[in-house]
Amino acid sequence: MSELNDTTTLEAAVSSLRELKSQILSEGHDLHICDVDVALIREHLADGRLDSDDLLALTELRSEARSSCAAFDELFFPAFKKYLLADGTISHHEQFLLLRMLYSGGGVDDAERRFLVELRNEVPVLTPEFDDLCQLALSTG
Repeated sequence: MSELNDTTTLEAAVSSLRELKSQILSEGHDLHICDVDVALIREHLADGRLDSDDLLALTELRSEARSSCAAFDELFFPAFKKYLLADGTISHHEQFLLLRMLYSGGGVDDAERRFLVELRNEVPVLTPEFDDLCQLALSTG
């Protein structure tokens, strides 16, 4: 019975974060992630831990937003980096997530450039594919 309750709780948390994403990015809003939105996100992540589903929802949120505040970047980028570096290399799937985030807004912004440089410097295994991705993303805007 505990397993069912844990699953139900997890599904509720994920759907809650996805619902919040929809609210932040709904038509009629400015599509900007502001400090108020970050406070709401933190409330939805009350335990302070981000699982892969949470991170995917936050990646989608940043990708689909027109802009984000510094507080969101301070929450998002360290968590995304931890996720990407967990196994010591950036997989093809993870590169896809990165590309989606980097280019969905029309170009690579300054915060994304800084993040990419940090990630490239910290990844234990720098694959040729990830190195190419970094070089291309850092050379274009």
